[in-house]
Amino acid sequence: MYDFFFGSSQDIENDPQTWLLSIKRMLPRWPNGIPDSEFLALFDLLNQYDYESTCTPNKRPVLIETGSGASTIVLLYFACKWNTCLYTWDIASTKLAFLRGVLNDTLFRQFRDLNMFNYWKYIAYDSTNQYAGIPILKETNDTVCAAFYDSEHTWQVLGSEIAATMPFLCNGAILAIDDANYAYKESNTAYINMLRTKLDLPAVTVSNNECRPFWEEVESLLSQKFPRVKNLDGGTYRQNYQDDIFWSYYSSDRNNMNKLGMEKLENLAYRFEAWKVFLN
Repeated sequence: MYDFFFGSSQDIENDPQTWLLSIKRMLPRWPNGIPDSEFLALFDLLNQYDYESTCTPNKRPVLIETGSGASTIVLLYFACKWNTCLYTWDIASTKLAFLRGVLNDTLFRQFRDLNMFNYWKYIAYDSTNQYAGIPILKETNDTVCAAFYDSEHTWQVLGSEIAATMPFLCNGAILAIDDANYAYKESNTAYINMLRTKLDLPAVTVSNNECRPFWEEVESLLSQKFPRVKNLDGGTYRQNYQDDIFWSYYSSDRNNMNKLGMEKLENLAYRFEAWKVFLN
């Protein structure tokens, strides 16, 4: 279904960014939740990353993500390029199955000699569970060189995911988050009220549910753990988000989401944020 011709293998190697963006733009709306500018910012951060410098004889640096969608295309591309593995946690098993078909038709036509299941481990379960979540990395003896967080969008969940990842981060690891401009402590009331609107129920307000914007909370948490944390200033996202066609293409959806608080159009500059952490 997604097996379109994007040029020769050499054409793709010469311009992987355009190829990957073409795959993203073929996705239907429901797995295509991040704007193109965020997708490309994630690509740029990883494309500039010196993966080889993180490798040690006894541990393999891997990539992880919580939530799945367009970001999976970028992260799995680099897992294949670097000959490592991407771990994805998402409770939406149907989305994972859908993405498997898309990636098989697209990414793995370019990497046709590779077995997808060796490079992508997707887990349809709670990302923080000690038996099947991020903590399993202590059993695989892997370290984490790059992580992208895009799951429930509450600080309770996001903070727990990052805390679960921190013991496995290698020196110079990149962490990036979607919806960094959210500030929901325990309940994602924007999402809850979207569901309530569909059910013809009135919106609710949850008391004591506000925290600092996620980008502030994450930076504070990382700074408590690591001797040096470098804020990457959103990578290339803040340079390009205003010209992103994603906003106009999905304008009806995004504008109505903004009314419910799900899209923070007044603070889009901080929708995506990223950091590098150093162990010494």
